[in-house]
Amino acid sequence: MHRSGTSALTHLLACLGANLPLRLSPPGPDNPEGYFEPSALVVLHERLLSAAGSVWFDVRPFSLAAAPPEVAEALIGELVEAVAAEFSDAALPVIKDPRMCRFFPLFRRILGLAGREACVVMALRHPAEVATSLAVRNQMSASYAGLLWARHMIAAERDSRDLPRITVRYEDMLADWRGTAARIRTLPGPWHAEDPEVAPVKPSLRHHHALRSSDVFGPAIGTRLDRLHATLSRLAETDDAAGQAEVDAAAEAVLSCAAGFSLSTEMEFLHHRLTAEHPAWKSDDPLRDGAALAALFERLNRSLPGGLGV
Repeated sequence: MHRSGTSALTHLLACLGANLPLRLSPPGPDNPEGYFEPSALVVLHERLLSAAGSVWFDVRPFSLAAAPPEVAEALIGELVEAVAAEFSDAALPVIKDPRMCRFFPLFRRILGLAGREACVVMALRHPAEVATSLAVRNQMSASYAGLLWARHMIAAERDSRDLPRITVRYEDMLADWRGTAARIRTLPGPWHAEDPEVAPVKPSLRHHHALRSSDVFGPAIGTRLDRLHATLSRLAETDDAAGQAEVDAAAEAVLSCAAGFSLSTEMEFLHHRLTAEHPAWKSDDPLRDGAALAALFERLNRSLPGGLGV
């Protein structure tokens, strides 16, 4: 998920011997050390989401079927070419983009077409910290950010179960990056035998920590998100069928609760699209989406005690 320490983790992977892409996305105000993302792939991922009527902050499941088939196939071809161009003869490419959580089965197909096999390093940060970070950066409500975190983490975990993988807890990486490095070296790859001399992880960049879910999200959804985080966290120690079943049960509880937020989450999604400045995120039809948002407000008004429907 975005804001989960994925940039710091990718930098650590690179320091241990993984190969970064030829072209990196430039640093930004929210990530002054850099994102360590392949800029060409990120642009194509944005286009892929957009073709399916989605965007990175969409809490709905991603469906490639929503994109015109000829557009989808063309984008897949471009992605295969981009992987080959960005990594050419790299022995151990590291490809980082949180958007891939939304369509990892498709990206595995793209890697296969590019002649690559995948292993996974899954970054895990507490949803209360992620939500607080997104509130600052994107003015996103806590509940929406929590559900967005859940969607990303549920999909990423579910769709990578049959691959070599590890889960890295954000707090563990900051407290003991050498211990995290040792775990990373258990994955396939020509890793460096020695750790870098200079610490590649900077704990000072962590701005939100020791947060309570009940304070950030409220008790109803906060309790469920805490449970999902706890089950995902246990995978960092023992990643087996029993642990994955616990994740499934916790995920079902979160998504069942999310159904009760469907009206407000749809309203917030449209709000973010209508107010976005980034061309890949903004609404492609403001009049349509503005009318849809007004209709949702009307539904909300009629559902309130004393509203027009009472």
